[in-house]
Amino acid sequence: MKLNKLSIKIGLFCSALLLFAFIPKGDDPVDKLVAALQKWADTTPQEKVYLHMDKPYYVLGDTIWFKGYVTVGSRHQLSALSGALYVDLITDRDSLVKTLKLPVTTGMVVGDFILGDDLREGNYRIRAYTQWMRNAGPDYFFDKTFTIGDLSNDDIVSKVNYQYKGTDSKPVLTALLNYTTQDGKALADRDVRYQIVINNNVVYTKTDKTNALGTLQVNIENDHHVDLNGSYIRTVIAGNDKQAVSRDFPLKAALSQSDIQFFPESGNLVNSVSSHVGFKAVGVDGLGVAAKGTVVDEGGNEVATIETLHAGMGSFSLRPEAGKSYSAKISFPDGSNKTFALPKAIDDGFVLSVSQPNKDSVLVRIGASANQVTQAPTLSFIAQTSGEVIVAAPVKIGKASTSIWLEKKLFPTGITQFTIFNATGEPLNERVAFIKSSDIMQLDVKSQKNSYTSKEPIKIDLEAKDSKGKGAFGGNFSVSVIDQTKVPINENDVTTIFSSILLSSDLKGYVEKPNYYFANEGEDADKALDNLMLTQGYRRFTWKEIISPANTNPIFPAEPLTASISGKATTLGNKVLPNANITLLSLRGNIAETTTADANGHFKFDKIFLRDSLKLTIQARTAKNSDKTIITLDTLPRLRINKNKNFPDLSTDINGTLKAYLENGKKLDDIYEKSGQLDKVQRLREVRIRARKVKEDANITPQGMFKIPEVSAEQVITIPNPEDYITLGQALQARLPGVMVQSNMGYTTIKDLRAQTSGEKTLILILDGRKITNPDEVSEILEGSVQPEDVAKIEMVRTNQALISEIGGPAVLILTKLGTSRKQYNPSITNITPKGFNKVREFYSPKYGAPGNADKLPDLRSTVYWNPSLKTDANGQTSFSFYNADGPGSYAVVVEGINAAGELGRKVYNYTVK
Repeated sequence: MKLNKLSIKIGLFCSALLLFAFIPKGDDPVDKLVAALQKWADTTPQEKVYLHMDKPYYVLGDTIWFKGYVTVGSRHQLSALSGALYVDLITDRDSLVKTLKLPVTTGMVVGDFILGDDLREGNYRIRAYTQWMRNAGPDYFFDKTFTIGDLSNDDIVSKVNYQYKGTDSKPVLTALLNYTTQDGKALADRDVRYQIVINNNVVYTKTDKTNALGTLQVNIENDHHVDLNGSYIRTVIAGNDKQAVSRDFPLKAALSQSDIQFFPESGNLVNSVSSHVGFKAVGVDGLGVAAKGTVVDEGGNEVATIETLHAGMGSFSLRPEAGKSYSAKISFPDGSNKTFALPKAIDDGFVLSVSQPNKDSVLVRIGASANQVTQAPTLSFIAQTSGEVIVAAPVKIGKASTSIWLEKKLFPTGITQFTIFNATGEPLNERVAFIKSSDIMQLDVKSQKNSYTSKEPIKIDLEAKDSKGKGAFGGNFSVSVIDQTKVPINENDVTTIFSSILLSSDLKGYVEKPNYYFANEGEDADKALDNLMLTQGYRRFTWKEIISPANTNPIFPAEPLTASISGKATTLGNKVLPNANITLLSLRGNIAETTTADANGHFKFDKIFLRDSLKLTIQARTAKNSDKTIITLDTLPRLRINKNKNFPDLSTDINGTLKAYLENGKKLDDIYEKSGQLDKVQRLREVRIRARKVKEDANITPQGMFKIPEVSAEQVITIPNPEDYITLGQALQARLPGVMVQSNMGYTTIKDLRAQTSGEKTLILILDGRKITNPDEVSEILEGSVQPEDVAKIEMVRTNQALISEIGGPAVLILTKLGTSRKQYNPSITNITPKGFNKVREFYSPKYGAPGNADKLPDLRSTVYWNPSLKTDANGQTSFSFYNADGPGSYAVVVEGINAAGELGRKVYNYTVK
């Protein structure tokens, strides 16, 4: 960590214009503050994750290709701290679809998700983190919201708009649901059955008709201001062929009117001290809204005019006067007008302001009240970025305004926190600013020409130079080539390596269109970015936590590339069993290891490389080889799925968002069908079966008395990738929508979150036709005696009253594969399937020109090329080649990466295909 003090020449210039008052090093509290920050940075280095995905949205049947970059510290070096990255695919109802565990090699990972037909159209998000990042919390995970369309949906276009009606005490949210055909014809006078589902509970059900415009109005009242994140409206409408079509609409609203908040620079307004005030206006959908107005004093005199600049944010200057109060009269786009009181100014204190008037410098000003000027205190001043101290020095306050000029080259690009402290080390004021320094890679991407023909081969050259203009040797890059006529992209809307690592990863809460600040240059973009800093702020830690830490040991250790398995051996009477003999076995993994427990019964196996979720058996024996033992493994607390902080990004018009992509997908499916390539078809034609005889599956265990015809089950679900789940309970929770597997009071049960009655309802568990009534046996089945790979299929009964009456209640029926045997419980033996590393597939890029019919088949791919493993040579150069798809099209080559110094780079290169 660099420590810059005045004696080290911290980049001060124009000394005749500066009002400096740094004092020599002595018994000041700066050293204590810096030491505490140094310790925090050393013991809890901050990892960040960014995923470069091949495109911004998808349809069912697609594969999500991604490369992960794991960085550490303020200079964003590729991390060697963690050896495993977890990537979650999550629905808009905060339900886990699948988790990948991927090995981190030199700070990078590659992976993919296949979007199978077991999913449904909607909003999804990808969350990525290491175990070490759990210490900072999910606010700092990579978390991206995106949409997935469905080519097989009925030709119905649906969308929703939200309006606020009512009062603050009785808020009413109006949802305007609209249904049309693909050609824009309104579905008028159609019956729509809808349910309002809040926090996984159905709170209201009704059937109504659409009006002449195909619109249905739904009013939602909520006097208790319940958080609607993750809630939705479920609808069923008669389609064009009179078949029922289901649509879900996320409740993308906060049940509040358009609102505005004010944020005085560095904390407080101080009478007689000039200050910047940031403000943020937010609409009912959580997105920023345009607003304008005036600031007046209590006498109605105008003192400032205000207007939003970007994403509902803006700022204005104010010099409050003692004895006066101030308010803002605001006009919103919906025509409403409202008056808001500004925060009350204090009489005594400081204002810490930061500006960047020149390209190469940062100006820090400390404004002081008259009383503080009289007292002439010595303050401590620290500027830090992710634990790296940029400047730390005492400052003597002797005037109403003290200025500090700093050179930008001292700072890494990103968010810097500026803080002043009193003599006892208590933070007084804080201001964060985004500093755009020169530590960015410069990428040059080019091809031999700007226009190509369909299926013509193309070679792309990449040259990367570091911030000093030298070739970026060993730069690691990923590249995606997409056809923007099929996948239209707005650079302001995408997530990039810049917007993620440099901005969003350091901010709590939602940031609207973060790449806007990097895709645009100029005074407006820089000012908008500073408005974001005024209204959002950096909160990776509080100084109180740094100076007096409650616990210096991280809860979650960094996970290496290899795994450790540890636990404790005890007697049947739960007494410590010292010197117990512990054996670890895996036939498929060719593992056979032994160890001896210590005096406290603890044992540990190190450096186990887990692939494909190997099954492991751990057995304990006493020193006399008795199996009268109990073995208990150490586990980390499970990570819960946090609420989506980016819920304003949820799309309420998926058909509109993906219009061009869906149309291209349907054309591609038609081509595959006509050419006989049915294995590639994403949109399956509906096949209606009038009647058929149900045959017993010879591969399923014979069933007992509690069995139902498959055609009568409300849902029939399989477990395509059983190796992804450790227990059957985990698989059920991931695969069954609206179901929670819950442990309480020592028992594990299955809860139905869609129960029509209030609260949750426990589902009956039926295994191979036998109703399981013993709670211990239910727990045993869900926790390991039946493995996910032993399950042939799962049948659900939740609403069929005839079957419910016959079975005795809503139920989950587990049908196992023939030959499956239940495992008998033995406390001295533990069978586990720890999460191993998932296999990674390789992107297929076709080659044309060879003998055969490949050249004759139309090629309408949207992701034309994907390469996650591009590396530059000693001169910072490399190249890659591929074949174009069929045109016409406008292609975008998106290259992102990082070099050994942690410098980031991104470049978008465009060319056309005729």
